[in-house]
Amino acid sequence: MDLEVRARIQTKEHGNKSLHWTHQYAELARVVNPTAESKTAQRDVKDVQLIELLPSEDVLQSLKKTWSILISRVLWKYIGVLKDFKDVVIYHIPHEYSKEMAQKSHMVI
Repeated sequence: MDLEVRARIQTKEHGNKSLHWTHQYAELARVVNPTAESKTAQRDVKDVQLIELLPSEDVLQSLKKTWSILISRVLWKYIGVLKDFKDVVIYHIPHEYSKEMAQKSHMVI
């Protein structure tokens, strides 16, 4: 939160104040992926071809599946005629770390 407290009568000891309150905490990682912790480049930029940056067929299929779940949620919520399909809407997109992420977070002090 950022607050600006203005003094009605200002003196040397009592003036305007700018308050900045923050809340910070650390959370222990439930899933550690060693491939995501790379400090060096996998390849030089000059060796990368632009065609390699385009999504593969597998990535496109994954996006299509995820978007269909998200779109079904939006359609069910905002289009009254589709309210009867409430029971078949998927509310959680399953992924390979679903089991680990279902666990409670561990706060690290």
